[in-house]
Amino acid sequence: MSQIPPVIAHRGAAALAPENTLAAFRRAAALGATWVELDCQLTSDKVPVVIHDLKLRRTSSGRGLICRRSAAQLRDLDAGSWFDPSFSAERIPTLAEALTEIARLGLGVNIEIKPSPGQAEETGRLAMRVASQVWPRRAPPPLVSSFARASLAAVQDERPDWPRGLLSVALPRDWRTALSDLGCVTINLHHLRLSAERVAMIRESGYAVLAFTVNEPERAQELWQWGVTSVFTDHPERLLPLI
Repeated sequence: MSQIPPVIAHRGAAALAPENTLAAFRRAAALGATWVELDCQLTSDKVPVVIHDLKLRRTSSGRGLICRRSAAQLRDLDAGSWFDPSFSAERIPTLAEALTEIARLGLGVNIEIKPSPGQAEETGRLAMRVASQVWPRRAPPPLVSSFARASLAAVQDERPDWPRGLLSVALPRDWRTALSDLGCVTINLHHLRLSAERVAMIRESGYAVLAFTVNEPERAQELWQWGVTSVFTDHPERLLPLI
């Protein structure tokens, strides 16, 4: 995974634009980011859409669970005014729309699969089918990650050629077995659960370490010094000048 840069814009430039919207991805690109991260889950009619929470309330004008709303119902919601009224035109993008725009911007992408309960395998499978249709063949493949191992197993079946990353807050006891079984190339961990020794151990086993969510330049520099490959940040404008 040599193409993964030291800085990945978390949910786009999430501190500067409404997260997981096209505006956030465009802002990240304008700041000089070369990769962005997004979250993907399914609507009631099985359309992969880009939004983090399982519920609509925090980042849209809607209420209720995403998995109980159709893609058409989500299309009518305002996904930007919660952040600032100037973003009132933003909508919850489908995965196809988001990846099309990200590719147009010339960015790489980490697709995080965030399934609703009971939908881990299905979300991974359908997200990969959509992504395979729209992601340019000549572009570097997305990194696909998830906390849900069943999602990663489905991704492995659908797109074995695309790199995968296991997400976890802390390093799981069975991390070596899990990464091997799922064919992962990265493990993505909370930065406060990392140490120089732990990073060295993972790197010596042949895996890249990605850390979330890092917004302070001093912490990012420390993590890179330990051997962390990349950090996810809501503030790419703070960390990009360091590289």
